[in-house]
Order: sequence, then structure tokens, then C-alpha cells
Amino acid sequence: AVVSTQSTGGDQSVSYNVIKDDDNPDRTAAQDQGIRIFHSLASGSHYEELENGAPNNGGTGSSAMEMFGIRVQKYVANLCSRENLADLFFEYFLPASQVVAIGFPFIWARPGAYLSQYSTIGYVLIGIIFLVLGLKLKTDEIKDALRSGHVFLVGIISSLFITGVVAAGLTGELPWDEPFTPVANRTSMFGPYEFRIGVMLYYSVPCTITAGIVLVQQAEGNLPMAGAIATVANVIGCYTTPILLQLFLAKAEGKFDVASVLLKLTFSILMPVIVGKLLQCIPAVPKAVKKVKRWISIVTSTCLALMLWMKVSKAVEDDAFSGIKWQSLLILVGIVIVMCIINLTVNVSLSALLCLRHPYVRVMILMVSQKTLVMAITLVQILPETIGSIGLILVPLFVAHPTQIMVFSLIAPQLKKYPFDFNCPRFFPSKIVAMCDWLNSKKEAEAPPALSGVVIENPEAAAVTTQPNGHTAPVTDKV
Repeated sequence: AVVSTQSTGGDQSVSYNVIKDDDNPDRTAAQDQGIRIFHSLASGSHYEELENGAPNNGGTGSSAMEMFGIRVQKYVANLCSRENLADLFFEYFLPASQVVAIGFPFIWARPGAYLSQYSTIGYVLIGIIFLVLGLKLKTDEIKDALRSGHVFLVGIISSLFITGVVAAGLTGELPWDEPFTPVANRTSMFGPYEFRIGVMLYYSVPCTITAGIVLVQQAEGNLPMAGAIATVANVIGCYTTPILLQLFLAKAEGKFDVASVLLKLTFSILMPVIVGKLLQCIPAVPKAVKKVKRWISIVTSTCLALMLWMKVSKAVEDDAFSGIKWQSLLILVGIVIVMCIINLTVNVSLSALLCLRHPYVRVMILMVSQKTLVMAITLVQILPETIGSIGLILVPLFVAHPTQIMVFSLIAPQLKKYPFDFNCPRFFPSKIVAMCDWLNSKKEAEAPPALSGVVIENPEAAAVTTQPNGHTAPVTDKV
């Protein structure tokens, strides 16, 4: 089939001349029709079929059905290609593994409950997760972020302290059941006291890493700043979160030895991060990590799912989920949405006070406002069971994390579509205005000069001049 293209008045038509193959005189009309259908699918344009010089005006119902069938086959073939299947696997492995880890114990809880007796398994899984974090740790991002130190510092403070204090104050006023209330005696619609511990724990941990980076990148925010805040906050947060949790639970019966928890966190989190960073000094290690980057994420997701599986299995075997009202879960969703609004208000207000430009505003909203599930589950793994039922503490985490991702996934495209900056009000004292401008100043690449109306020398033959309104300049002699 020979393809020819014509353009008339801005409309393009594609003609197909089907030429008989002299070497294959037995080729049927159906095969010729198949050739025409194939080229129409490949072009995706309006086409006119010509056979023996005469246009084919209109088509039969069978031809339309054939085209539809071929389109469906092409779509399915593309969807089931090796590349697409691999992308789907890597993209959805984390949520799928968490669904299995949470749901399978309700079918068969005994294996996970048995393994949960050995705390060493949990520490090994935590060590693997943070060893991978150390292998991917980039100190160059931190160096770049320090050039805008005010954003870096405020982002870490907001992530580690402000949201945790707000969550503690909000949940402290709600009528939860008393600590260690038996299932038969639970009467509060808000749920058991462990729900409050779970909410405070989740909003006391640092900002998320993976989801935050993805959303900041989607909104075209400042990625080096987002990566630096996430990395440093997660390292510091393993020490600040237990201390804050102990302060928030000062009046509760469920207390724990914070020094013992901090020691365990040092060996299970900080040491693996340091080891992973030191391994980067071996030249072959960064190359290998980059090569198998996607499979490394599968390893961390598997470790996280195994920890969830063991804790949920233990809670199911202990019958910890009995008596939970569906209204309590709806109230948890409402609390999470309220906390998202509070986080947005706090970080937008801080951005306004610092007079930040839109790349940093997106980091404050999409990165700093979110919380990490990995650190929360890690702390649940390390906290002693005397604080309460671990399974019930996990419930707010399961509710908060997907709700949070859904809320900020809706916000990210709007921030990209409608960017906004916070400028320092000019009625402020001149020194404050000058300081704001200096803090937010950045070196912008010099734009190339505009070429409109400029004569460009053509060393071979002629000079070409660009003209406004899309008109082509005449070719002149060499200048």
C-alpha cells in the first residue's frame, strides 16, 4: 500500500492506493481491506480509501467491526506488553502488599502471630529498610538546600513539632474510652484510647519521603529542597517522636521507658543509615543501586508489609479488633481530614510569613504537610506493649495514610496549574523588605536574545530574516 498525504485548507487527508502484488496474484480483497485498516490505525487520521483510482465512499458494517476488533486487540497487546506489566507491578506493589498484609491475618492469623513473638525479626526488617535509605541518601541535596536555609529549617520544625502538638491538643479534647478499657465496657463513639495514641503517633512522625517526592515532582516544585527536608527530618524524627509521645501521654497509664526506645532506634535506624551511606564510598555500590533501584523499592515494601502482617496477626489472635464501631472509623477519617486542613493552613501561613516563591510553597504544602507511614510502623514495632494494644494503635495509621495521599493527590495538580508566590508587603520597613527579597533571590539563567526581526547571516548563501505574524521573509543576498 502506497500512502500519500494532501493538505487543503488546514485539513489533512491520507489516501491509500492498494497496489496488487504481481508476485502474489492470489491475494484476496479481504487482505487488501486488512492493509487499509492497518494503515488507518497507524495514522489515526481521517482517511480516504482509493482503489484503482476511485474513492471508496462509505464502508460496510463488517469493516467497522473489523476495525473495532483490531483496535481492541492493539489496546490489549499494548496493555499486556512486558514494559507495561513491569510498570504496573512496580507502581502498585506497595499498596497491594499492604492490603494483603492487613487482610490475610483475618483469614489465617496463626503464622504471623507466631513470628511476632520474635522481636529480632522486626528489628532486622527495620534495619533493611533504613539501610536502603542510607544507600540512596544524597548529601548533595542537603548542601543545595542549605543555600535556602530558612525554608529548610522551617520545614523541619513544622514537620517534627508543630503538627504533633496540634494533633495532641485536638485529640486530647475528644471523649475516647479510658486506657485499657475491656472490650465489653467500651462505650465511646470515638473508639478506644489506643486510637488517640495512633493519631498522635502518626502526626508526630516526620514527613513522608516517597509520596511527597512524587507529588512535589508532579507539581514542579523544588525537588532538592523536598529531598533534603525529608532525609534530615526522618533521621532526626527517630529521636524526637518518642520524646513527644512520652510528653503527650504524661497523664495516661500507658507509659514507656523513652531511653530504652531511643537506644533501640539508634541501633535499628541510625546505624543502618550510616552504614548505607558509608557503602556509597565503594565506587561499584552507587552504580549497582542505580541499576536495581526499582527492585530495591520492592525489598523495602516487602519488609514494611511483613511488619504489618505480624502486628495485625498478633492483634487478630488477641481479638483486639472486637467491638470497634464503624462510626469510630468514620470519625477517624474526619479527624484525618481536619488534620490535613490544619497542616495546610499552618504551612501556607509559614510560607506567607517567609514570603516564599511557588517552588518552595509547593514543598511546604505537599512534602511538609504529609506524614510517613514507614517511621510510624517502625515506632509501633519498637514501642512496648504496655502502652496499649498494638493492633488498635495501627488502625489510625491504616486510615490516615491513604486518606492523606488522596487529599494531597488532588491538591498537587492545582498547585501546578495555578502557581502563586508570597511577596513581602511593601508597607513593611525597608530593611525587612530587603531581607525578604535577599532570602528569596535566585540566579536565573539569562534568556537568549529574541530573534524576531533579526538578520542572521547564512555563510553558505543567504541571510534569513524572521518576521512577525508568521510571515516568511524573502531570501536576500549574503550580508
